[in-house]
Amino acid sequence: MYKNILLPVDLNETELAQKAIDTAVFLAQSCNATLHVFTVIPGFNMPMVSSHFPPEVMREALTDLQVRLKKYAKQHLPEGVNYQTDVAEGKTYKKILKKITQSNIDLVVIATHNSKLNHFFLGSVTAKVVEHSNTNVLVIK
Repeated sequence: MYKNILLPVDLNETELAQKAIDTAVFLAQSCNATLHVFTVIPGFNMPMVSSHFPPEVMREALTDLQVRLKKYAKQHLPEGVNYQTDVAEGKTYKKILKKITQSNIDLVVIATHNSKLNHFFLGSVTAKVVEHSNTNVLVIK
């Protein structure tokens, strides 16, 4: 049914991510799909931030994040699951939407906090992905 499943994870919220991982792994195994484990480092694209960090520091941060994500995936995904890891830099929801298009994603499995207050004041990456995505999004609370 699904061929490419996107699993966006925040490496700073690993407990929250685990709930989505369990569901994404089950679906990937059931459908023999590729699981795309994806994370985003925000901020470097903002002029105020980028003016304080030379380009090599930004590249190093992305490389370090890729290493952390690969290690995380290896630790949390069972053997036999076909997966790829990828990182991006920028606004999280926009990078998730771009990844959906670039990788022909047909399902996004994403975890969210169950906080209306957080959504009201800060906005919600999950809400924006659901609103703007052209593919199915499974939200795990």
